[in-house]
Amino acid sequence: MATRAVAVAVAALGLVAVLLAASVPDAAAKVCTNTFPSSSAVASHTERAADQLRSASSEPDTLRLPGGLADHAHGHGHDHEQHLTPTDESAWMALMPRRLLGGGGGGSAPAREEFDWLMLYRKLRGGGAGAAVDDPAGPFLSEASLHDVRLQPGTVYWQAQQTNLEYLLLLDSDSLVWSFRTQAGLQATGTAYGGWEGPSVELRGHFVGHYLSATAKMWASTHNDTLHAKMSSIVDTLYDCQKKMGTGYLSAFPTEFFDRAESLTTVWAPYYTIHKIMQGLLDQYTVAGNSKALEMVVGMADYFSGRVKNVIQKYSIERHWASLNEETGGMNDVLYQLYTITGDLKHLTLAHLFDKPCFLGLLAVQADSISSFHSNTHIPVVVGAQMRYEVTGDVLYKQIATSFMDIINSSHSYATGGTSAGEFWSDPKRLAATLSTENAESCTTYNMLKMDKGNSICRLL
Repeated sequence: MATRAVAVAVAALGLVAVLLAASVPDAAAKVCTNTFPSSSAVASHTERAADQLRSASSEPDTLRLPGGLADHAHGHGHDHEQHLTPTDESAWMALMPRRLLGGGGGGSAPAREEFDWLMLYRKLRGGGAGAAVDDPAGPFLSEASLHDVRLQPGTVYWQAQQTNLEYLLLLDSDSLVWSFRTQAGLQATGTAYGGWEGPSVELRGHFVGHYLSATAKMWASTHNDTLHAKMSSIVDTLYDCQKKMGTGYLSAFPTEFFDRAESLTTVWAPYYTIHKIMQGLLDQYTVAGNSKALEMVVGMADYFSGRVKNVIQKYSIERHWASLNEETGGMNDVLYQLYTITGDLKHLTLAHLFDKPCFLGLLAVQADSISSFHSNTHIPVVVGAQMRYEVTGDVLYKQIATSFMDIINSSHSYATGGTSAGEFWSDPKRLAATLSTENAESCTTYNMLKMDKGNSICRLL
């Protein structure tokens, strides 16, 4: 047992080393931050939206970069998958950069480079060759199905639920999917919604992902037939959009946004929106039983697996890590969830590649160094790390999640339980000076509730 424990510890330390290597300060491509070098600073979502809406009002037919960002300063600054299998390793080897495949200097160099690439994957996954690992995570507490829970009519909770239901039914389906139809080259009827869903706002489409998640869970809680028909119709429309584009891609904005992200050029968080759409579709499948939605999210995952693979092959894995400095939402989280359904190692590999190593590395050594990080960029990454533990049994990611919660609760939380000011963390235990009208933003609070829900289960078991 002692030998096994030492092997586990060595494997964990190997992963910590890889995680921390991504934040070495003398390598510019590995700097752990909240934005790309081409942007002088990052602003909160509210500031970005205001800037793009101002641009849209003066040039309504033109998509523009969020140029006003330059004016903002950084104010705050199922099987135990870890046991390697030939299929598992071959999925990763397919990502080998073309410059390595070319060989180069002859002799044994190509074989050595191939081995190093393989070892990188093993380290990313928490164990070197032959290292012992923990048993699979779980068993976990199981949630009661929303289909089996009903609120007592007339109670304040039931009234709140009815308010939400009425709002979901109120929204116009054609307006919700307007930009998706336009992007796919289909006829768009009605009028697009404004605000963050405006046709010239780079974050457009993300609300539809939220809507799909909300309607799936509301229908499970009420079995309202009208809502079921409405959400199914939206899934059908998005299905037509995806089929029209023909690549698996589905979004309300063009793929050029990802070209900019991959070249580290200013763009407003395209993966953030993709996460919302994928999660909404996955919820439509897991909660509402819509098999068409699962087909769609698999198509999206396969498309983005190809994009990330291309970045690594054309440039390097460091370029991909650098692209994660723009907000990516919970891409790792939704991909780990998808893997538990499909068992496709391509989806698992892609989930690993969205585990932002330079931030998780700080948490792996239990360092309270989160000051000046953008909270709503990084909380979802830790939510995904927690899901990695639940899926793979890698105990280091349980430790990362619990350490993060300890850091937030002890040093970065207001009396209300909320965290961050203007979506940024500041100096630990020095929160009085940060009080303003921009504290504990709702998206941050929502993600922390997800974090706390999973973390409580991890600590109980």
